[in-house]
Amino acid sequence: MGSFPIISVDIDLIPFVGMMLLGLCIGSFLNVCIYRLPRGESVASPGSRCTACGTPIRWYDNVPVVSYLVLGGKCRACRAHVSARYVLVEVLTGVVFAGHALVFEPGVLLAARAIFAALLIALFFIDLEHQLLPNALTWPGIAIGIAARRLAPI
Repeated sequence: MGSFPIISVDIDLIPFVGMMLLGLCIGSFLNVCIYRLPRGESVASPGSRCTACGTPIRWYDNVPVVSYLVLGGKCRACRAHVSARYVLVEVLTGVVFAGHALVFEPGVLLAARAIFAALLIALFFIDLEHQLLPNALTWPGIAIGIAARRLAPI
């Protein structure tokens, strides 16, 4: 009889995967910020909706990356094309967060660096589309940068 290989999970893999999943979720929220902040809309409410038909997006159609792939990059209601930017921001944020988990020790500075990276990603895509850097993101970014620098001087 053959034997099954024992599958072990390296404990270092857990923070990497955790940060990747957190990054995908944060990336989904960044898409809300990227779309709504330049338009002066609230990022808190209403919930996510199709930009073409305005239909509210159900929770199961709002799962980062997976929903985009399952729906073929289209709205479930009107079948309008959903910009690839949405999945790009989610994947980029997931990869950046996972990279932080590989390079930095867990703690307050890792969290500050990840939040700062998320702000930079949002600012990049807003600037790319609107040539605008909203104060709602730049001021917190400055504060986080100064605080992190004070906590970890070079």
